[in-house]
Amino acid sequence: MFFLLRTAFWLTLVLALIPIGSGGSDSETKSIDPVAAYFAAQAAVSDLSGFCGRNPAACETGSEAISAIGARARDGARIVYEYLDTQVADEKSGTGPGFTDQPGLVTGSIPDQVVEVHDVKEAAPQAGGTLTEQDLALPWKAAKTSTIRPETPIGPLPRPNPRAG
Repeated sequence: MFFLLRTAFWLTLVLALIPIGSGGSDSETKSIDPVAAYFAAQAAVSDLSGFCGRNPAACETGSEAISAIGARARDGARIVYEYLDTQVADEKSGTGPGFTDQPGLVTGSIPDQVVEVHDVKEAAPQAGGTLTEQDLALPWKAAKTSTIRPETPIGPLPRPNPRAG
C-alpha cells in the first residue's frame, strides 16, 4: 500500500511541475511555486503516515481491498498465462488457428516444377521462358579509361551535423 502512496505522490509532483498549456491566455493561469508544492507534499505524506494510527478501521479495510485486488490480478495473470501457453503449444504443434495441412508457408508465384540448375541460361526456359538471351546479357560495362585524373584532389568528406536545421 505504501508503494501506491509513493507512486501517487511522485506522479502528482511530476504533473504539478510539468508546464501544461490549458489553451487559455497566460495572464489567466497561476504559476505554482515548486518549493511550496514540495512542502505541501511533504506535509501530506507526514499526515498520511499517521493515518493508520488515527483511523485503524479504515486502514484495515484498505488493506483488505488491496489484498482482494491483488488476488484478482493474480487470477487474471494466471488466466492470461495459461491462454498464451496454449497458443504457443498450438503454434509449435501446428494445430492453432491459421495453420493448414501444407508443410510450409509458400508465397508468391512459383513454377509447377522446381528444377535445380546452376546456369542462369538453362534456368530461364524452365522457369517460364520469359527471359531471352538479350535480356540475360549484361547491358552495361565499365569504361576502360577512368574519368578521374590522378591529380584531381579529393578533399575530406564533410561530417554530418544532426543538430543543424
